[in-house]
Amino acid sequence: MSERRQSGRLPVQIPIILRGKDDVGRVFFDRAQIVSIDDGGARVHTRFHLEAGSEVTVELSGDETRKQFRVAWSGEPDGFYDGMVGLEFIDQKDGWQVESLRVRWAVRKR
Repeated sequence: MSERRQSGRLPVQIPIILRGKDDVGRVFFDRAQIVSIDDGGARVHTRFHLEAGSEVTVELSGDETRKQFRVAWSGEPDGFYDGMVGLEFIDQKDGWQVESLRVRWAVRKR
């Protein structure tokens, strides 16, 4: 995690469906949760260990919209951030529609 975040985090609690491959290459499906968002991606709590650089798909629960992310960092197993992963948008033009999230998930304005 050599680069630092360019925008502030916005704490949220948004249920998602997370799909991808775990750190040993097994395909997984997880009902996970976004715990914060920023302009470049999200921090997610998941029960799977993911490898930095791998790609995952995030689908907001009850929504057909899917977004593609790359794992920027992953918490060490049994460490303080176990179960947390930092995700960055693969397409830098992608982003969060904060107003839509605010209405649906009670996300505070920045």
